[in-house]
Amino acid sequence: MNKILNALFGLSDESGEATHADVIDLLKEDHQKVMELFEQFEDLDMSETREKRKLLRKIFAELELHTQLEEELVYPLVENAKELVTEAREEHHVVDLIIAEIKKARAMNDKTDAKVKVLKEMLEHHIKEEEHEMMPRLPQGELQEIGARLKVRKEELLGKEFPEKEMVHAGVQPVEELYGGSELEEAEKTEKPEAAAKKPAAKAKKSAAKKSKSNAKRGGKKRSAA
Repeated sequence: MNKILNALFGLSDESGEATHADVIDLLKEDHQKVMELFEQFEDLDMSETREKRKLLRKIFAELELHTQLEEELVYPLVENAKELVTEAREEHHVVDLIIAEIKKARAMNDKTDAKVKVLKEMLEHHIKEEEHEMMPRLPQGELQEIGARLKVRKEELLGKEFPEKEMVHAGVQPVEELYGGSELEEAEKTEKPEAAAKKPAAKAKKSAAKKSKSNAKRGGKKRSAA
């Protein structure tokens, strides 16, 4: 089996043998990772909006990638559990709706935090059902082969559809369009008053110089005509 996996997927350790990529272990690792990100989010103070936004981008990116892998490679192989799979797909849909609501928020506040909490609780329920009811229904003799396929597909998606290593764009839309605008806009809002006051003055000075130049040009033309 190791040689077959190695030949099919090119996955090997230092000894040249294929790596044992148990799909259940891989899925559980993803579940644990995203839950740890939620915990980091909850540990942040309300005022730490920039850090919260960064964590949300990571959470959304992880969820989108994980969901795509499950629906492509895992759910179709769950045996004798059509209702469970249908329910799991619908839960993915609900998760997408909650994420969309969070992305529409123009500021990080109590309401946004409440939506994130609801998302976390929804995922906790979803993960529990997957790990206790769906995963045992996967073909037990093929777990390593499925895991190997999942690893290859994940690398492919990261290279094509999720090109940034940290996946900060969440694979959906530019960072500038998420959570109330870009961090550059935030910096401009907190610009020093004296610096902000200089901008209109400089603009007015430039406009006056342009007007003076234009008047001088018109005066020259009148003298020439005389």
